[in-house]
Amino acid sequence: MAESHILLLPEKDYYQWVRAARVYVLTFGVNITPDPVRAGRNDNVSVVIASGAYPDQGDILEWLAARFPQAKLDGIQAIGPLDLEQVLLARVESGQRFGLPAAPDEESAPPPGEEAPFRLRWPTDYRVITQAFGANPEIYSKWGLPGHEGVDIRAPMNTNVYAAADGDVYYVMQETDTHAYGRHIRIQHPGGYRTVYAHLASLLVSQGNKVRAGQLIGKADSTGNSSGSHLHLTLKKDGATARKETQFQGDVIDPTPFLYWPEDEKSLTEAAVKKGAPVAQPAWQGDCLVGVNLREDGTMQEADFEALQTARVEAVKIQENTSSSVINRLRQLKPDMFIMARVALDIGSSAITASEWVSRMRLHVSRLYKEGVQYFEIQQSPNLHAYGWNTSWHSGGGFARWWLDVIGMLRDSFPEVKFGFPGVSPGGQVEGQRLDAATFLEQADEAIHNADWLGANCFWSTEAEMDSVDHGAFWQAVRLRYPDKLIIITEFGNVNVMTNLYVKGNQYVTFYEGLRRGTGIAAAFSQILSSPKGYDNMQWRHEDGQLTRIPIQIGKREF
Repeated sequence: MAESHILLLPEKDYYQWVRAARVYVLTFGVNITPDPVRAGRNDNVSVVIASGAYPDQGDILEWLAARFPQAKLDGIQAIGPLDLEQVLLARVESGQRFGLPAAPDEESAPPPGEEAPFRLRWPTDYRVITQAFGANPEIYSKWGLPGHEGVDIRAPMNTNVYAAADGDVYYVMQETDTHAYGRHIRIQHPGGYRTVYAHLASLLVSQGNKVRAGQLIGKADSTGNSSGSHLHLTLKKDGATARKETQFQGDVIDPTPFLYWPEDEKSLTEAAVKKGAPVAQPAWQGDCLVGVNLREDGTMQEADFEALQTARVEAVKIQENTSSSVINRLRQLKPDMFIMARVALDIGSSAITASEWVSRMRLHVSRLYKEGVQYFEIQQSPNLHAYGWNTSWHSGGGFARWWLDVIGMLRDSFPEVKFGFPGVSPGGQVEGQRLDAATFLEQADEAIHNADWLGANCFWSTEAEMDSVDHGAFWQAVRLRYPDKLIIITEFGNVNVMTNLYVKGNQYVTFYEGLRRGTGIAAAFSQILSSPKGYDNMQWRHEDGQLTRIPIQIGKREF
């Protein structure tokens, strides 16, 4: 029976560990988790061992061995994420993952007299598993299943779905609501293997067709029993249930160990490893720009322009009511100033439809467009109640549909505009106030896929939090999910009212400089230039016109 493989990472600073493991995970299709119990249920468990990584379990290898004797354990010593990255890159270069065979070379042939091992070519263009095989047993027990009976793979609506291996199409279902899989395709492969491709929008093959691995067979959707567009892939092997090779009925087995990346993606990963570069990066001409959010009420005073000049600002984020005279003054200050606009309504108290929003905001977009503004953030922090969650939408998916409706009504009139998916408020669930950021992004995947760029909000209270992926480096969590999407950091700052403004200014310089060395980030906008109320100890200048130390320290930067 094919064996499952998972990588157990420390829960503390989890996304930093995830980032370190990224190339390894993408190359071999290994699942990852911070949950030791979930890890222990797999056949092969690679375990990152770091000081204090598993405080509740103590010696993690001993703990796993005692509770999950069937699991083969693979300890990986690492001082920190950077150390882990080097260890895993060495594994990638040697083509090994826990002693399992590396992804096959599609041009190589098995020795004479030997049958080629069965493999599954990655069936979408998105290298992310959104629900692992066997996951969430508490949900699937309702249907008598020991867990999720396949893998869910990211596939936004109407994106490509490919055959995972050579074979014959033996069944197609065109109806969308008569089966839990919705519209789907089933393919028979050599060796008694069968694959199922579920929740499709359209089918591009017919029963009886022969297909090759990598052949386009359909388009993705969320037909059937599905709450969002993705591809559900099920793998079966004839007789597996009777032979007790699987706990699942219907000969369902885990497809994860069989999956490999297409040759072009494998080459891209190998090239990136050799160069020490990220696997994929979006195009952006130039460095990340030093930016700031302009005055909260949309007006500007002379002291605001003085602060911009002192800090040598390269980018500004304006509001929909920012006047044409202010825009002209900004360009006099710096002719190549990057100007983007946030067009948003406070809609927490009552619901507003997409058409109502457009009818109220179209004139603002039109005026700014005529002024030469091309980058627009539509709405803000949509996972907060104050900006529409639980009134105009109740989930990330609901906002995605709302946002796509808005964009659909604006694109024809403003063809050159780059519409951005707004930055979400980072952090976990806060009852009645915020929907968990990661959950919201997962649900809103379709809109993010169709956005021209993606916003990220980054806030911290301590210097340590500035480098945490859950706080000041939240943009890294966004990048991990969307490696080829242009990112704009729409808001950032130290929110601790007790932190000295001189310290904050120096932290902001460090933050800007770190982004400057990367790629695929257009600008980072500090919060905030000035405000008639609120934003205590975050403003670049006081209401009496006196500058704080924040713009002064930023202006002293050496880049």
